This record gives sequence, C-alpha cells and structure tokens, in this order.
Amino acid sequence: MRIAISPLSLMRVIPALTVLVTTLFTGSPTFAQNPTAPPVSAPKEPQIELNLVNLPTTLSIGRHKSYTRFTHRFARDLGLGDFGDLAADLFSLDNGAVIGFEYRFGITSNVHAGIHRNTLNKTLQAFGRWDVLKQGDRLPVGVSAFGSIEGLNNLQDGHQPGVGAVVSFTRGQALTLYGSPTFVDGTREAGLLGGDTSHDHDHFATADTLVAAHEENDHATHDATFFVGLGTRLRVRPSVFLVGEISPRLAGHDPGDAGWGVSVEKWTRGHTLALTLTNFYGTTPGQIARGGADALYLGFNITRKF
Repeated sequence: MRIAISPLSLMRVIPALTVLVTTLFTGSPTFAQNPTAPPVSAPKEPQIELNLVNLPTTLSIGRHKSYTRFTHRFARDLGLGDFGDLAADLFSLDNGAVIGFEYRFGITSNVHAGIHRNTLNKTLQAFGRWDVLKQGDRLPVGVSAFGSIEGLNNLQDGHQPGVGAVVSFTRGQALTLYGSPTFVDGTREAGLLGGDTSHDHDHFATADTLVAAHEENDHATHDATFFVGLGTRLRVRPSVFLVGEISPRLAGHDPGDAGWGVSVEKWTRGHTLALTLTNFYGTTPGQIARGGADALYLGFNITRKF
C-alpha cells in the first residue's frame, strides 16, 4: 500500500483551503446576523451522517424517512503545476467534475435501501443496509450489514456485487471510530472496462486518471477485492466535525494506492456540508476497491434528511 502526497502539493492548496473553510464554517459578520434568530442546537452524538467521506457508517435513517446526498469531485489534480497554475484554474473550480446523486428510503426503523449514480463511467449502484445493533443494546459497538450491486454504463457492463459490514464505536459526544470490512467482486473487469489501467498526468483529469498504472504483482489477475475501510469523525466545534478515512486492500485486485479522504463538515438542522480532499473521485464500493492515485482532488458533499 502506497500513500504519497508531495508536501509542495499540500502547501500550494493550503491558502485556498484556508479561505474556503473560513468562509464556509465560521459565523457571518455581525451586521448580517439576525439577533432574534434562535441558535441551531448541535447534535448530541458525533455520528451525524450515513457516510464519512465515502465509507458507510451505522447511523439509521428511520422508518419512512428519506435521505439525499450530492457528491462533487473536481477532476483536476491539485498536485500538478505551481501556485500560479492552481490560481489560474481557481484551485480546480474551473475544471470538470465527477458528480454523484444518491437517494435512500427507510423501509423500517433499521433497514433502508437506496440508489447512487455518478458520472464516472456512468456508474449506477443499488444497495440496502440493515442496522443490526445500536451501541449499548447488547454490545459496546454499533453493527450494520450491507449489500450492493453496481455497474458501469448504467448497470449494463462491469457488474460488481459487494457485501460488507460496519462496526462503530462512539466515545462521548466528540469521537466515533469505524471499521468496514468489504468484499467486492468483478473489480478487475470493471477496471479494464473503465480505463483504470492508465494514469495520465494531464492538466485536466479524466476518468482514466483515477488510478496509477498497474504494477505487475501477485494480485494482477484476481477478479475480486477485499478491503477494510477505517475512519473517524471528530467534533471540533458544536456543529463542525473533522473526518478522515482510508481503505487498504488486504486481498485480491489492488491497483494503485489505497483510497483515502479527509473532510471538514458543517452540520445544520437537516443538512450537512462537507469540504473534501481525496486521492480519487469515486464514491461507490467498487470504485473504492479499485483504489486511488498519487493525486489530490478537491470536492464536497451535501446531504439532506427529510
């Protein structure tokens, strides 16, 4: 597993991220505030979302409740070029993006189903999740199980069935830890069909730039992937959270680097806005299984519960 991001790449984007985070997650100026508006109460538990950056959590939707998620990954590697190049592209905001939309519906209080579609090879995913145990019921952890089927070209090619579990541990009101062992079949075929075998350091990233070129190894001909997603969510302000995740592949097809992501989240009543940095721009289990690259992509997630 190789995770390498140049310090110079990070230094180029830190000023822009500082401005964005300050704008998004700090209070408005005094003259723009309504002094009579009631404050938004902060959530009691740090588990506020059904996902971290991409990985699942154990939070339930609720019976007959709905949930939507909009994902956006700008398709420009922030590690390419100097600060002037980044500024000329408005730190990737001028470039294309991989966009995803997701809808979930709570069938019961602890079972929900959903669909997710993103523009990376027109990937379409259908999935379901059963939140088996809440922390404190019978175990000191929360446990969920999920299954999914996804494919390229609107589920017509490169089918990738997957199953997995999520285990969460919440410590007080500040910290939740997650582990998510996941098995996805068909990852090699989907990678070949989707162009994962090339990594083009062009100024404008395309679907082919997601994964670094294959290196010959013992797993090059495996058709499936087993990975364990590891993540955490940490409260730093009453309604602001830091999130991190990484998904090392332990067996099977494992091109490129392990996918990882970090984000800063702002929670409001019913919505969550997350500013993300990742080394790939996939959002489904199959895309996570196929890994990332030595790259840095800016993005965001917006979710709504209703």
